[in-house]
Amino acid sequence: MEMDKLKKWLDVAQQFKSDHFWNQIFEEDKNGSHNFENQASHNPLTMVKELFPKCDLYESDQELVVEAEIPGLTKEDLHITIQQQLLTIAGEFKALNQNQKYYLKERANRRFKKELTLPYPILMNKVKSEIRHGVLYIVMPYYRDDLEKIPIAFDQTNSE
Repeated sequence: MEMDKLKKWLDVAQQFKSDHFWNQIFEEDKNGSHNFENQASHNPLTMVKELFPKCDLYESDQELVVEAEIPGLTKEDLHITIQQQLLTIAGEFKALNQNQKYYLKERANRRFKKELTLPYPILMNKVKSEIRHGVLYIVMPYYRDDLEKIPIAFDQTNSE
C-alpha cells in the first residue's frame, strides 16, 4: 500500500522536472501579466517590470543603493547595465540538471530581467557592485543639482 502512494507521488513530482512547467508559473502570458496572482504595487519612484529577483532601492549619502537577492549566482551569471536612468539586472538560474532523478524540485531554471527606474541621474564612472552572501549590492553615486533648479521664462508684457 505504501508503495502505491510513493508511485503516485513520483508521478506528480515528474512534472516538476520540465522547464515548460516552470515557465508556466514564472513567465509572462500574452497580455504581459504574470501567471501568479500577487502582483507588486507600483512605487511612484520606481517602476519595476519583474518581481524577481527581490530588490531594495534606497538612498544613502549621495548614493543610490540596490540590494538584490541572487542566491547561487556568480558574476558570470549576471549582466548589469544602466542606460539613462534605467538599471537592468539580467541573468539565469541554472538549477535543473538533466542527469538527475529528482524526488523534489523546487528550484527552477529560469532567466530573469529586472528593470528599475532610478530617481536621479547616475555618475556612471563611479558605480560599484559586489556579491556578498547571495545578495548583489550596486552602489551608484548620483547628482541631483541639475534636477532641482529649472529656470522658467515669464513674459511680463501687458496685453492691453
